[in-house]
Amino acid sequence: MYWIFAIIFSIAIMIPDIIRGNISFLAEERAEEAAIFILGSVAFLTFVQNERRIAFQKKEKANTQKQMNQAMKDLIDSYSYIGEVNRKMDILMDVTLDLADFSALDKKKEKEVYESIINAANFLLKADSAMIRFINLKTNKIEKEISLSQHNSLNISNKDMVDMGENINVKKQEDILIISSPRKIGEIKSYIIVAGYDENEESKPKNIEILKLFASQAIFLYSYILKENKKEDRVVN
Repeated sequence: MYWIFAIIFSIAIMIPDIIRGNISFLAEERAEEAAIFILGSVAFLTFVQNERRIAFQKKEKANTQKQMNQAMKDLIDSYSYIGEVNRKMDILMDVTLDLADFSALDKKKEKEVYESIINAANFLLKADSAMIRFINLKTNKIEKEISLSQHNSLNISNKDMVDMGENINVKKQEDILIISSPRKIGEIKSYIIVAGYDENEESKPKNIEILKLFASQAIFLYSYILKENKKEDRVVN
């Protein structure tokens, strides 16, 4: 581009030497002026075209950079999502494997599984606290309640949970989310109660389905341990 301007400038300087005498109906001076004007116009149009080309290239570069940034963001989000899914699968597997070996299920193991479920609920919903409560639907009384030591017991009545009915497994109450086991064993049903949860995480169906599964595992574990304790009592007696 600079060479074009240099050539035009050089030709413009040499116009008086190039044009000698009148040209057709133009006097020598007018011919020189016309030639210089044409060269100036060519230089100006070339400059404008070059500026447009540079502006277009800058715009294209900005769009390309924007696309690259978006692609990078999407890639990071994808890795984060994959990592989150893997983490959820690990949690699900951990709890499931804890229940797989019946011979290892004792009071200590029972407590560990319950705490794993509570920690999983907190992780899945990014919640402040969670707990598990087993309620006798016939008497509306708490048969067992598990919460982590650093969390206070959540203030919610048994009636609010029992009134959910047989076919409703999820209930919202202010900033508290209740997930019940789809089935009861005997007259006992388990409830996972979560407080201070992230609404975006709660809106993901897979998270709720996992928590329903955990509630089912909790009632299964509770029922199994209860039966084993009754067997031991009969043996002792």
